[in-house]
Amino acid sequence: MKRTTLSMPVGRLATALALCFLLASCAVYTPPNPQISNVVNPAALPGAARTADWDIGAVRYQWQGRGLNYYNAGLFPVLLLVSNHSGRYPVIYAQECRGIGVGGAEYAPYSVDQAAELVFASTAYQKSAEAAVVGGLTGAAVGAGLGALIGSGFNHGWGAGPGALIGAGAGALGGAALSQQPSMDQYRASLYQEMGTYAWRPSPVPPGGLMPGYLYFPVSAGVHSLRVIVHAENQVQTFIIPVDMPVW
Repeated sequence: MKRTTLSMPVGRLATALALCFLLASCAVYTPPNPQISNVVNPAALPGAARTADWDIGAVRYQWQGRGLNYYNAGLFPVLLLVSNHSGRYPVIYAQECRGIGVGGAEYAPYSVDQAAELVFASTAYQKSAEAAVVGGLTGAAVGAGLGALIGSGFNHGWGAGPGALIGAGAGALGGAALSQQPSMDQYRASLYQEMGTYAWRPSPVPPGGLMPGYLYFPVSAGVHSLRVIVHAENQVQTFIIPVDMPVW
């Protein structure tokens, strides 16, 4: 089993968190809304696991042509979706999930801090940040790479259903972009906020609820499937979920 370990210096993490608080005081926008209604129900995905209690699917991130391309920054985000149609409260822990890559090698997902460190060290991030700052880009041109995929489903489907959840209940705020020209620090904070807001959280999925959230892997791993462990009361189930392309 392969596991990549990264660490973020305390000072750098503190700075990132401080910038997130700064960003929260700025105007934000709701991510763009491409039509991906089929992703709302994970059972509609070709590789989904369908059981009497819940459906589990996985969709790979797809760059929308604006803001940072996470693939070019070395990150492979996979959107995990769980729809619960039982009377129980299943929980999935990110640290127990594994991405299955080339040759069957398994990879533990990055934490948000580890994913952020990888992204911020990339040339793609530097170029994207410079384009936003020097070019005076605002709004949708700044970010929302992850938020575009989740935001559309949440705003046009998940939010209307019973028990709909997103991450830790942050709503459709993640992937925040400034309404005015950002500084380099603000651009960095916006991406850090986006990765944190939309990361998978170990929150119980209530009856009738739908939970989406990203797991982050190295793009070099060639992840094509997820190993997912579901905890519900005294029961533990393991599923292998192929990573599908989003349906637009």
